[in-house]
Amino acid sequence: MTTTSVVKYHDSISGAEVELSIAEIKRTICPKATDKEAASFLQLCRYMGLNPFVNDAYLIKYGDSAATMVVGKDAFTKRADAHPQFAGIESGVIIQIGDKEPINRKGTLVLDGEAIVGGWARVARTDRKLDVDTTVSFKEYSTGRAMWAKMPSTMIEKVAIVKALRTAFPATFAGLYDQAEMGIDLDDSLEPINGQVAAPVEPTSDGEPKGLMEPEADMGDDAAPVPNQSTRNPEEVEAPFCGEHDTGFEWRVNPDTQEGKYVHQYTYEAADGSTRKGWCVVQA
Repeated sequence: MTTTSVVKYHDSISGAEVELSIAEIKRTICPKATDKEAASFLQLCRYMGLNPFVNDAYLIKYGDSAATMVVGKDAFTKRADAHPQFAGIESGVIIQIGDKEPINRKGTLVLDGEAIVGGWARVARTDRKLDVDTTVSFKEYSTGRAMWAKMPSTMIEKVAIVKALRTAFPATFAGLYDQAEMGIDLDDSLEPINGQVAAPVEPTSDGEPKGLMEPEADMGDDAAPVPNQSTRNPEEVEAPFCGEHDTGFEWRVNPDTQEGKYVHQYTYEAADGSTRKGWCVVQA
């Protein structure tokens, strides 16, 4: 299959015809993907009947890391609803008050004084005697940033639902993962943020993040890559703006590696309730 070869298949929910090619994926969905990564994404979309043009699936790639395919927020529930053996789902959060035993609560309500320790979900099938019960640990999945900081109960319930559906319907959901499970930051619409990654780090004893990068006035021709600018000197381009934290980025250089990136500091609340400092980084 060449990069321009068009593969046609049908959306498993709407029945609409989808046309995809490796070149189209790299042009409109994930420009940084390799041909191999785009081809794998295309084949999985075709096999599962996922339509990336209606946000069923995303191909996410940060910097030089391997691309990751994740499924959109509604793709799991739409496909479960359409399954002939699906008989309903219940879900919620697991909360704890002090030293008392954790409690499974329906929905995502968490009151003052209550700590979120996990999420749960129960999926029923018409052809099975036992329901599928799933619990997930909050500490295991929370990144402490983006929507995990804003809507932690919604996020952990979401992880529990996806895990329960994948266990209940392995033939339908095997190999498909939600953004929250993969540690990918989500925006306010619970869709993945592709390009800016909040990267929290442990604070030092004086409260400053480890690996502090000092400002560099002129990086010259050896400037590290910046978004969509190849290796241009950062002084020649306008610094990007972080919509997640409503602030601007600044160019800083790590004195140990001499690697430069656009960053800004921010403060976030960790899963254990402590306040920490971190870097929000624009990946090259």
